[in-house]
Amino acid sequence: MTGVGLIEALVALLIVSFGMLAMVEVEAKLRSSADIAKQRGEAMHLAQQEMEQLRAYSVLALGANPLAGTWSYAEIQDPQAINLDAGDPDSNATFSLIRRVTDWSEPQQKAVRIEVHWHDRSGADQFITIDSLIARADPGLSGSLGIAPSSTALQGPAGRHPSIPFSAKDLGDRSSVFKPKSTAMVAWIFNNLTGNITGRCPVRQDMTTAALTAADLANCRNNTSAYLLSGFVRFPGQIAPDKLPNGSRVLPLEMALLLTPSGPQTLPSTECFDDSAETAQGHVSYYCSVYPSNGEPQIWSGQLSVNGIALGGSDWKVCRYSADLNGDGQISNAEHPLSYSQVTGSLANQNFLVIPAVNNCPTGQAINPQAGNFSNMTTVLHQR
Repeated sequence: MTGVGLIEALVALLIVSFGMLAMVEVEAKLRSSADIAKQRGEAMHLAQQEMEQLRAYSVLALGANPLAGTWSYAEIQDPQAINLDAGDPDSNATFSLIRRVTDWSEPQQKAVRIEVHWHDRSGADQFITIDSLIARADPGLSGSLGIAPSSTALQGPAGRHPSIPFSAKDLGDRSSVFKPKSTAMVAWIFNNLTGNITGRCPVRQDMTTAALTAADLANCRNNTSAYLLSGFVRFPGQIAPDKLPNGSRVLPLEMALLLTPSGPQTLPSTECFDDSAETAQGHVSYYCSVYPSNGEPQIWSGQLSVNGIALGGSDWKVCRYSADLNGDGQISNAEHPLSYSQVTGSLANQNFLVIPAVNNCPTGQAINPQAGNFSNMTTVLHQR
């Protein structure tokens, strides 16, 4: 029995020895993996640091007698020699940093590749690579980031929202006032930033837009919320006298906006004005204020029509200037659709053309600056 016990002890010792050897190997692999991960992190830090230093140029090119430490875009080039000792001297690996730069002419930029090489504990070669593009941009332009942007991409007429009528009077407090018709007894106050109507004021009929002051409008500020819908109605310059009532020189136009419910809100309301009785020109201006439904956002939907003239037969038809200006395959509210849907802001340049009913609506021409066409004159049938 003593011999059997000794054999069992030796077998157990052998098994434990194999287990310990396996544990040592696992521990060695864990230490090696942790070591490589640490070195890879250091290498990535070195590469990112080099790339950010290249991006931190303060001038495009060095001038005469530059200040010490000034770094220029023109200096982003392949170095004359490889940096063979780029890492921390206390690190357990020695890193070599290689920078490769390729110049692009169009657009002007530089393609930069940063490589960091090192040898791990086993002597195997390890490396990481990062790539980026550095554009040639004047650092002085960064100051424009501190300038507050306007509400629109382009500066509007008189420094206001482009939907505000040009003849509206700027009150000097970021608002403007406008009488939609010389004989109207109402004036609208616009927010210069949004172009929306924020006030509706009763005024005397003999008062003009230019004569109105902030004091005249003090009691009707911020008493409403409405959107403006405006544009022109053009008609032929030469019109047979028998086509006009009472020998008038202008068409007796009347703009009518038929609104439809927008969701669960109540039906919006509107009021329209035009200067058809005040002009002998080949066009009529119109302005409609639409008071949208209560809700968030405030919206309205409906269809605008030109009334007051005989349509069809030997009389007239109405075309609207409308085209897919942004090329998205549909006619948005701003592009003058047949029916407006869920409008959330003021709309300008919703223009019409009145022509003899026997004629077709002009197809016009698309925008082509090279051919001298700076506006889209395409029209489609609106009423007949």
